[in-house]
Amino acid sequence: MKNPKKIMIFFFNFLLFSVPLYFRFVNEELFEFNKMILVYALTTIIVFFWLVHMIQEKKLIFKKTPLDVPIFLFIVAQTISTIFSIHPRTSMLGYYSRFNGGLISMISYALLYYAFVSNVKKKDLLGILITTFTSGILVSVYGILEHFGHSFSCLLAPGLKDFSVNCWKQDVQSRVFATFGQPNWLAAYAITILPLGIALTIQKKNDAKKHIFFQILFFGISSVLLFAVLIFTKSRSGLIGLTGGMFVFLIGALIAFLKNKKVINLEIATALLAIIVLTTGVFGTMYTPSFDELSKKNKQTKILNNAENSINNLEEVEQPVVNRLDLGGTDSGEIRKIVWKGGLQIWKRYPIIGSGVETFAYSYYLDRPREHNDVSEWDFLYNKAHNELINFLATTGIFGLATYLLIFVAFGTEVIKSVFKNNKTSIVSVAILAGIVGLFISNFFGFSTVMVNVLMFILFGVFIVFNQKEIQTNQKSSKKDKVKKVNCETREAGLGYRAKINSADQYFAVTLISIISLIILIKIYNYWDADRLFSQGKAYFSSGNYAVGIQKQVEATKKSPKEALYYDSLSDNYAMLAVELAKTGEATAATQLTNEAIKASDLAIENNDRHLNFYKTRSRVFITLSQLDENFIYEAQKTIEKALELSPTDPKLVYTQAIIELSNGNNELGQQLVEKTLVLKPDYEKARWRASELYESNGKIEKAIEQLQYIIDYISPGNEEAENKIAELEML
Repeated sequence: MKNPKKIMIFFFNFLLFSVPLYFRFVNEELFEFNKMILVYALTTIIVFFWLVHMIQEKKLIFKKTPLDVPIFLFIVAQTISTIFSIHPRTSMLGYYSRFNGGLISMISYALLYYAFVSNVKKKDLLGILITTFTSGILVSVYGILEHFGHSFSCLLAPGLKDFSVNCWKQDVQSRVFATFGQPNWLAAYAITILPLGIALTIQKKNDAKKHIFFQILFFGISSVLLFAVLIFTKSRSGLIGLTGGMFVFLIGALIAFLKNKKVINLEIATALLAIIVLTTGVFGTMYTPSFDELSKKNKQTKILNNAENSINNLEEVEQPVVNRLDLGGTDSGEIRKIVWKGGLQIWKRYPIIGSGVETFAYSYYLDRPREHNDVSEWDFLYNKAHNELINFLATTGIFGLATYLLIFVAFGTEVIKSVFKNNKTSIVSVAILAGIVGLFISNFFGFSTVMVNVLMFILFGVFIVFNQKEIQTNQKSSKKDKVKKVNCETREAGLGYRAKINSADQYFAVTLISIISLIILIKIYNYWDADRLFSQGKAYFSSGNYAVGIQKQVEATKKSPKEALYYDSLSDNYAMLAVELAKTGEATAATQLTNEAIKASDLAIENNDRHLNFYKTRSRVFITLSQLDENFIYEAQKTIEKALELSPTDPKLVYTQAIIELSNGNNELGQQLVEKTLVLKPDYEKARWRASELYESNGKIEKAIEQLQYIIDYISPGNEEAENKIAELEML
């Protein structure tokens, strides 16, 4: 085999280039899932060649670093939390639709870090960084074009092939997300590498003039484009993160400059700053107006000043209160506070090792604050705390959070040491720290994703490799030592690479790891393909092609038999089809599908008895099937009761329970449950209507009117139906 180290470096380049750009339209989750799968595959390949390299060299190739203890403790904490998780499979693979953050993903990032520091040399770094920023340029151009109404995604979208933004439901022109799927995720990526791009632009270089010009131009353009696309994401967390990161960068750069004036090229730094300021002025940010906006504002101010005297005598008119929902719902900051409160309650329940890695979606609902029902996103399922620290605290306990923070403390300490050593690479080290700090701040208001975790661990590795002690060229060495050194350098360059596999033990070892790696890659593919089949099945079913839709989803369960989500979807589809067949007189087929629906629902709960949505689906399945056999309504009732054990403050569950009781003729209990629903969520319009109907049927007209008046006053102002009903009741 040719030099496996060179092959590893190729795949590191491929990793950093392809993962930011990679997504597929054929999957249930287009972006994060595909990026995670690609990382798994490339990690497997890189580790394979790393092991082959060890076998060829007949020695352990593993470099010790200052981050060893923190990373080891972090992986231990994640492992323990996974073992004792409320749902170990989720903790292993990550929450379905997020994927990043599970134990396997964290182990993958750690393996990438150690493969990097153990095999990459300082001379390889420039090429790797150029690859990283080449991908960054492509992502930035992708996002910038989206801002102006053109998305490459729509050229790739099945059935569209249009260079517009029409393939997205989201307003991608207002907030771009390029190949990341969410503006905040793109922003986090940009701010993580932006300080490094700036540092590589303004750092003084001793290379040939042609190379200097290329590097300045390349990294300078990268920095400007990354900053521009960050502006177009309109990500508050991204801009706040960049501000914090650049503050660290400026402090560190100042210290480095005072210790060594040759670290920074002031002319280039000034020019780059001017371009960034100009970019900010042209486009503006969420917090600063553009030149055009300032100009318009000044004109408006003059007009208002001229008109001021003529309106002084006009009667002051009270400004109408705008419904928050009309402005896009409850402020995200308010929602975060509520979710964080629930996250802290989870930690109190599981203080040491948490509820289990990536199980926030399950554990949150037991401690979900009642006030969550008062926000516009009250019925959304929250699978993250939207605060990385609280998320770690809730799901991995104080042990997990402490070890996570220890990694950052250890890394920051090493960077500070390098700066005060008057190291020529200190400006780059500071930039890496600035990117990590920016990401850390951004994650405080959100959560990490696949690519930023890859970047974080690779940047840790870049720092370690960048600051390796140089071989002292002025040391005296014997002729033999010089020859040995030349041979080593030749081997490192891949020229005349002499290490070979020539023993039976080596052949056996390589064969064994080849088979294991191939098995892992096949499993990774099957995991990906199962999701593809599941997504296809949903699409076929939605379009009315029920037979093919069911077939595809059944195939998905065969590829990934432990994935509860697939059975959950199947049960819902089977139940709906059973009722439709019964209506057409196909009783035998309807009975068969009824049994399949119950069986699929049983398997969903069996594989994941902690997921609230699966109980909601199960109750819906039994309510649907009760059209065929009224006894199924009692199964729905039992399911709702179990769901309420998992989420006692969910008003939809209580209301559904009320409807079931009312349908069974238990009017008194049903009314009590409707009233309980309104305690949990006072602005639940459907429950208000039902309460009004119940009061009316009991002759309590005033109370019936109160419910309708509440709808008009607080939920739906000007509701004609409610107003007409009040008028009707007042006539009684």
